[in-house]
This record gives sequence, C-alpha cells and structure tokens, in this order.
Amino acid sequence: MSDPKKLVRVVITDVPGGYELTIEADDGHVLRVIATADQVEALARQFTKVAEDDEQAGG
Repeated sequence: MSDPKKLVRVVITDVPGGYELTIEADDGHVLRVIATADQVEALARQFTKVAEDDEQAGG
C-alpha cells in the first residue's frame, strides 16, 4: 500500500446512474470513480460525523 497523499480537490459530476467523483492529490495523481446516490449520501454522513466530532473536540 502506498503512503497517503494530501487532498487537493474533489469534483462531483452527475452522470447516468450516479455521480463521477474526480479526486486529485498533491502529487498530481487523479482518481476518477463512479458512485451511486446511496454511496454519495453515505460519504456525506461520514464527513458530517467527522466534522461534528472535530467541533466537539474543540478543533
């Protein structure tokens, strides 16, 4: 497994059957994946939980 990279940007585009997520790392690597609406909603819930946990911790 490779070392983690820093996130530069994420672009989400509607496509037939779901969404295309284009994820760019600081080394220029770009990953494109297709996700269903359910998967995008699950990601949104995870991000919300992380943000809430961070806020409660004072960060």
